[in-house]
Amino acid sequence: MPQRDEHPGARKRHDRKTLQLCRQVQRALSFALSETGDDELLTAYVDDVQPAPDAGHLLVSVHGEGDPIKLMQALYANTGRLRSAVAEAITRRKAPELAWQVV
Repeated sequence: MPQRDEHPGARKRHDRKTLQLCRQVQRALSFALSETGDDELLTAYVDDVQPAPDAGHLLVSVHGEGDPIKLMQALYANTGRLRSAVAEAITRRKAPELAWQVV
């Protein structure tokens, strides 16, 4: 049930904004993966970005060729650099935390 100070359309706007953020993060990461210089990330691409559980934490699904374990290690090794790229691409006070999933 909505709170008294929240009008009926407020929840939909939040969902739209969150999905918009996910698309912005997906675009930013698509460019940033190839710019890391890590060979494991050169063939990787971002398949999907979803809130997990909210816009402050995002689950990034990445698809790549080769060993998924090495890809996951490369993603975690470059998380700081990739999160910085996201921070530059979006207009938020704090960059969201990124969690990785190899598909």
